[in-house]
Amino acid sequence: MNNIEKRKELIKSLESDFDARIITFVTSDRAGLETRIAGDSLPLLSSLLSRLHETQERIALFLYTPGGDIIAAWGMVNLLRQYGKKFAVVIPFRALSAGTLIALGADEIYLGRHGFLSPIDPSVASPFNPVPEGLSPQGPRQVLPVSVEDLAGFLALARNELNLSDQESLVNVLQIISNRVHPLALGAVYRAREESASLARRLLEHHIDDPRKIEQIVDKLTKELPTHNYLIGRDEAQDYIGITLQKTTVAQETSMWQLYQQYAEWLQLTEPYSPILDIGAEQSKRVMYERAAIEMIHNETLYHYTYLADKDLIRMQIPQQGIQTEQVAERIVYQGWRAFKDGDVLQ
Repeated sequence: MNNIEKRKELIKSLESDFDARIITFVTSDRAGLETRIAGDSLPLLSSLLSRLHETQERIALFLYTPGGDIIAAWGMVNLLRQYGKKFAVVIPFRALSAGTLIALGADEIYLGRHGFLSPIDPSVASPFNPVPEGLSPQGPRQVLPVSVEDLAGFLALARNELNLSDQESLVNVLQIISNRVHPLALGAVYRAREESASLARRLLEHHIDDPRKIEQIVDKLTKELPTHNYLIGRDEAQDYIGITLQKTTVAQETSMWQLYQQYAEWLQLTEPYSPILDIGAEQSKRVMYERAAIEMIHNETLYHYTYLADKDLIRMQIPQQGIQTEQVAERIVYQGWRAFKDGDVLQ
């Protein structure tokens, strides 16, 4: 349930606990409705921040996300830093991939007891990526993402486990990869990792003066962890990665977790997406799915943008090998951001 008044109360409490103006940014990782950080969020964030006519002493981003576009993350950090003398990131649970990149740009990182960061090495889905086998040629074109870790892992297997070290053997290994993955896709993978490392380095330079420490953090987050899905908790973030985290008080922990739970309930983060369950016993049904939110309180009013997927669900009988199989077809009526003010749609 979209409980506007409860979220307003908790955002105000968070502002008091952190002594900062709070902006919330939440993108869903609900199974089947995953929503990632993208460039379309930047003008919306700009619109909210433009209501602040004076630079804030402290501005904090309450962040929950499975990741997304690293250039959008870079832009978000630079935008927020224009509106606060100090920029903090408050992470109640997950801020992965591009979310971790955003955290690296903050002067202060508050990672809750339940909080996790992740590596920032990207997976790339360019038009030259391999196509899944067995897809119908009449269906929409899909490509498999190429992971930096998988490519590096294959090369490490050849060198370390198979003891291939001479130039001819390594050329053959590269030929095997090139036969499965277009060379331009391989180039995109390398460029993406270099880009994420470069952005991370520049964000860290905002608040760290030690170049060796910066390189340590960048190398561990882009090269040394075993998988892109690896989760980095508080102790590992500080003791192994070298990221400086702020201590959180009991009041801060309580406020940030309660606000996360409100978003989890509203966006149904823990419930897998199921059109069959959503349509129930009806033949057709129109359903609205909320998938992301950007929010800020100004003059006692909650200004917010919500990313919506408005769908028609239609029950259908599909013949398969002589048997009628029931399926639910989906028709997207509208998908995108909408502006709200205390829950009312802004025209």
